[in-house]
Amino acid sequence: MTSSVFKRALILLAVLGVIAGGVLALREAQKETAGEKADVDMTAVAERKTIEEAIEESGFVEPVVSTEVRSEISGRIKKIFVESGEQVQEGQALIELDRLALENDLVEAQRNHQADALKMEKAKRDYERLKELHDQKYAQEQEYLDAETSFHLAEIQVEVSQARLEKAKDNLEKTIIRAPQAGTVSDLDVNEGQVIIGATSVNQGTLLLKIHDLSNLYVKLEVNELDIAKIHEGMPAEVSFDSIPDMMLDGQVSRIHPFAFNQNNVRVFRIEVTFESNSPLIRPGISADIRIVTGRAQDAVTVSLSAVFTDDTERYVYVVDGGGSKAMSKRPVETGISNTRWVEIRQGLNEGETVSLIRPKNQHDKTG
Repeated sequence: MTSSVFKRALILLAVLGVIAGGVLALREAQKETAGEKADVDMTAVAERKTIEEAIEESGFVEPVVSTEVRSEISGRIKKIFVESGEQVQEGQALIELDRLALENDLVEAQRNHQADALKMEKAKRDYERLKELHDQKYAQEQEYLDAETSFHLAEIQVEVSQARLEKAKDNLEKTIIRAPQAGTVSDLDVNEGQVIIGATSVNQGTLLLKIHDLSNLYVKLEVNELDIAKIHEGMPAEVSFDSIPDMMLDGQVSRIHPFAFNQNNVRVFRIEVTFESNSPLIRPGISADIRIVTGRAQDAVTVSLSAVFTDDTERYVYVVDGGGSKAMSKRPVETGISNTRWVEIRQGLNEGETVSLIRPKNQHDKTG
């Protein structure tokens, strides 16, 4: 019995020792962490840098020239010569409609025109004969005038039948639907044998396909009203793509829409950035990142953006006094352009001076 109690006492002492050791280790770790935090340098040195101020926005790639292809006449699709994604040239045959009915219309128009031409020739002969007799006083006035009228009516009828003949020829030519421009085919959603409706002044007709010029593209962006004054048409822009990390292209601001609109309770302006590309990887619909440099400071005195503080309209920094002292002086500064990391200091701070990155606590500010 005595031996069992002794063993339990030893076990209890061992557990208490482990707990005590853990507590001491935790305290030491906390002290070390606090010491490390205290050693973190919360100051920065004013340096000379070249910095850029830029507007960065994202949008989606769209072709500048994109054409919807529709037929001018109704009919049944006989043959489709292209596929979606295929490159085509201007004037290339895309789709052929059934020609039989229009060929019959052309033959009928040709026959009608021939008949009208023959009728006009007969009316002309009658008119010329009666005119001669009328001049010789052998034909009555009414008979002569009727012959003249019949001849002119026959002339008009020939012109009408000629127009119908030309229309029949034109309709037959329109059974071959050709590419209005060079580009890439998309949205080809019709099939051979399908009956389509021709486009008219009151009906858009059946959409056959679209053709996009993928060499000239653009991105629409929404820019905050506070930044729009910094942008003008013709400004260069950098175009990059999340899906193609190694590619960057040169673009330019091609259009600034004149009116703002509301987007998530913010007034924004829409702008367009155009660029050229011959890469098959860049397709309409992919996202693009646009960077427009609106300002550049060459070899300027700069500090970290977090070193500049603002009260009302005044901007200032806390300059660390020299000589190993931790005292700081509050000094007004004039700032220039800035980006997400750096800000240009035009007046109030010299290269090499040290500034605080945090506002000092429990310290009386001295105006430097």
